[in-house]
Amino acid sequence: MNDECRLLNEECKSIKNSKLKSSGSMEGLNNMDNSQRAERKEQSDVLEIFNNFSSEEIEKIKLLVGILGIGKQQSIKKEISVHQGFNEYNKLIEFNLTKKSVESAKVAERRFLEFIPGNRTLNTIERKDAENLMMKISKSAPLGSYNYLKVFRTIFNVFVDWNYVPTNPFLKVKLPNRQKDEPIVFTDEQIRIVCEGLTAIGKEVIADMVLFAVETGLRLDEENNLRWSDVDYKNRVITIGNKLFKTKTKKVRRIPFNERMERILLLNSDRQLKKGNPPLYPLQGGERSGFVFVQSNGKQYKKATVSKSLKKVIKEAGLPDELHWHCLRATAATRWASNKVPIFTVSKLLGHSTVNVTTRFYANIDLEELRDAVNRL
Repeated sequence: MNDECRLLNEECKSIKNSKLKSSGSMEGLNNMDNSQRAERKEQSDVLEIFNNFSSEEIEKIKLLVGILGIGKQQSIKKEISVHQGFNEYNKLIEFNLTKKSVESAKVAERRFLEFIPGNRTLNTIERKDAENLMMKISKSAPLGSYNYLKVFRTIFNVFVDWNYVPTNPFLKVKLPNRQKDEPIVFTDEQIRIVCEGLTAIGKEVIADMVLFAVETGLRLDEENNLRWSDVDYKNRVITIGNKLFKTKTKKVRRIPFNERMERILLLNSDRQLKKGNPPLYPLQGGERSGFVFVQSNGKQYKKATVSKSLKKVIKEAGLPDELHWHCLRATAATRWASNKVPIFTVSKLLGHSTVNVTTRFYANIDLEELRDAVNRL
């Protein structure tokens, strides 16, 4: 009998002896119920099967067991500190996430380190620690705490996969349900005031970006990275996302453009030509394409510059402080909803991950339908 079978034999004998000791006598064996006898027979059958295996077959089984991880419990790496874990996680996301997502994760990590020291080992962090952390963050950042919790769950899910922690301490942490506010949108008059204010300070291109955002519902990052190669005049379509720019959902989408959008595109094309910055110029890799919305020197705008320019005009015009760039996207969505554009169509135009995200723009529309229903009574 080979070594593996002998070990199995010894194990079965050990089981048998333990049963004998626990029963106290042979009489205990005679009084075994049917389930105990069946268990013993099953052990005997298993031993008989292994006795019939050759050494080569035993090796194959051992290899298969190793591949599948049967009977093994992954060992937790005990000496990984919070700092080490975050550093490893950041290397991962810098490789496969957008800059915005990476920055969001790093901001969350900094908040984490305000309450839990970086030299603490990860596997000592329990659910109670996670709950205390979220309670403290909720006091200083009641709205941001929901995003922080989402990021922490994602990070610790990765730590579980890496065997840095046995379980995710944030998985069952719950925050109070937050009220879903209606989207903040620009009125037509507010859009006019904003565009006039931007033009008055020499920010005509940013004024065009405001109008284009209201027509397309583009995110600022998407609009700022729109290239002339993404514009198809023949089919009157713009493509959002290319190999040089990834969208938030990592999905390319196409938006047909109307006459108002076409006028904005042609205006900026002419503006670049007149300033000696042709819309098409050689890029590394053989591509020929510049950005649609650029500064007077032909270079791409920084997102912060665009956003701050709008915010400055809003403040100087005495408009509500709650208005900001993303509200332009909400304005486009609300307009489509008001014009009875199907929710699935709006969801595709906006590039939402699911149609559930789009439903908030239909709240007011639903209210009017309810009003009509009540008035009919």
